[in-house]
Amino acid sequence: MPEQELRQRLEGVRAGMKERGLDLLLVYGDSWKFGHLAYISHFMPKNRGALAVVPVEAEPALVVQEPSRNNPFSTTLTWFDEVRSVGKFAQGFSEAVKARNLSPKKVGLVAVEEQLNYREWSELKKAFGDAQLSNYQDLFLSLRATKSATEIRLIQEVSGILEKSLSIFQREARTGQKEYELFALMEREARRRGVEDFRFLIGRSSQPEVGLRPATAAPIEKGEALLVTVAASYQRYWAELGQTFCLGRPSPEIEKGHSQAAEALGRVAAVINAPLSRAVTISGIKEAGLSAAAADSINAYGLGNGVGLDMVEEPLLREGETFVPREGMTLTLRICIHGRECASALIARPFRLTASGLQPLANLETGLISTGA
Repeated sequence: MPEQELRQRLEGVRAGMKERGLDLLLVYGDSWKFGHLAYISHFMPKNRGALAVVPVEAEPALVVQEPSRNNPFSTTLTWFDEVRSVGKFAQGFSEAVKARNLSPKKVGLVAVEEQLNYREWSELKKAFGDAQLSNYQDLFLSLRATKSATEIRLIQEVSGILEKSLSIFQREARTGQKEYELFALMEREARRRGVEDFRFLIGRSSQPEVGLRPATAAPIEKGEALLVTVAASYQRYWAELGQTFCLGRPSPEIEKGHSQAAEALGRVAAVINAPLSRAVTISGIKEAGLSAAAADSINAYGLGNGVGLDMVEEPLLREGETFVPREGMTLTLRICIHGRECASALIARPFRLTASGLQPLANLETGLISTGA
């Protein structure tokens, strides 16, 4: 991530702060969810949380809740010059403010109240004194909604890594092989290419009562549909790919289910391809010739969402809901059909929105893939 891009983000955040009369902005993130924090600091918490202290004028600082011995490593994960490793956020915040001779009167909060534990938040509030506190998460959501060329390139990069992982599944899957063995091979491929986090879920037509889940020691079987979804982050940016495999020759039922999934995905994409900056209502599932059970399954898993520094960002796409497509948005579109009363199929792909419509960020075809028996 070029430092120039990070400085431009800081300028954009400060412009928003000035418009709202803020003296100081605090941005929190932890190992569970750190998109807002990474946007401003590029920091990715490894264990506990971190707090970005962003004055409207002075240089920002990062306060990390960790032993001081970890500080040399933490400084390599951010472009901020100042990183304070402390046991309590209130201590680190007070020290950072004192070092800058600040007396903030109006403080903005991003993900602080939502994610910081109650004890830490209670102590931190005391450090604000009489300052006015307000939630400004909407500022970050607005800034992060459209992606730069660098961000899109990183999402493309991680999408390519996930394609390599799925090719491992296609090449290595055999009757009797355990799920976790395939998962291990796929994760190794992704980790060797530099991903920071890797996720894997699988669904099987032989287990229609069980939804997408983590890998187990269960062996895969000939003739069944295998629904595989993988996601990973690379330089903080996420992508998700979902694919339907069949161990051996697919049955007519499996082929029909996958064709329906592909048609549904195409219909949703066509709606989003409407003129940009106009509200569109997600639709197309009912027109794809699906059974009620299949439609219910698709709506349960969702039709997709924004993707970027978080694996799931706004907008959240569901049939009947409305959102405004904008150039520069990046989206995961997803169709998952799975259950006792319907065939099993999964397609998930990343896209970006351009002036001419949706453009794929992955090269993987949406067709059903047969693998070795």
